[in-house]
Amino acid sequence: MPTDHLSSTFAALADPTRRAILARLISGEATVTELAEPFDISGPAISRHLKVLERAGLIARGREGSGGHAALRALGSRTSTIGSIATVGFGKNASIALMTICETFRREGPMTTATDLKETSDRELVISRVFDAPPALIFKIWTQPQVIRQWWGPRGYTTLSSEMDVRPGGAWRVRSRHTDGSETVERGVFREVAEPERLVFTHAWEGEDGNPGHETLVTVTFADQGDKTRMTFHQGPFTSVEIRDGHFQGWSESFDMLAEYLADA
Repeated sequence: MPTDHLSSTFAALADPTRRAILARLISGEATVTELAEPFDISGPAISRHLKVLERAGLIARGREGSGGHAALRALGSRTSTIGSIATVGFGKNASIALMTICETFRREGPMTTATDLKETSDRELVISRVFDAPPALIFKIWTQPQVIRQWWGPRGYTTLSSEMDVRPGGAWRVRSRHTDGSETVERGVFREVAEPERLVFTHAWEGEDGNPGHETLVTVTFADQGDKTRMTFHQGPFTSVEIRDGHFQGWSESFDMLAEYLADA
């Protein structure tokens, strides 16, 4: 498999929702409606995930039926490996499917570096909150620099500046100061922007030398629940469980302040 194809495959599988979709399709064909059932996201959002998986050559759509059946696309000798995990379900087991595919790539295709393939689910963070506002408003709260400064946390920090170039490939950067006078800078690049349903961006802490540290991938979805929004936040993989837990506390406090901002607006 060429390097660019391999990169698109890993990019497609970096998202937890797409991993779950792939795990479901391994066990058999399904319509877009069937695939959307386990998730608090719309049919169009599922369709966008399917397009990413299709471009990576992991699935193909069936031609029969108005619902657009989706099925795994044949991957040559790799098909047997995917078939051997046909009973894989959702959640933790979806990451096992990813590990198996990665191991096959390592054995069968050239790679520039060796990768230590081990499960990372215990180093990934998922937070779900319901906010008393529609998805369009919550999406804007995440993407407008002047509003970011009102809730970006955790508590004890003041946001000094925020820059948001909200488009695929656009950069973001937030600089904050703690009550003790210390400053931190978070930065990254937007990967996907699907208003008002979904944001995907990288996240890294900027070091004193101005360079980013360890990079994680953040996926935020906004599901319509009448006049409310269920926001699901996913970030990872972290380098340790301790760092993951630290981010859990920080983001939880930030989301508390987001809710307070909504209440005062």
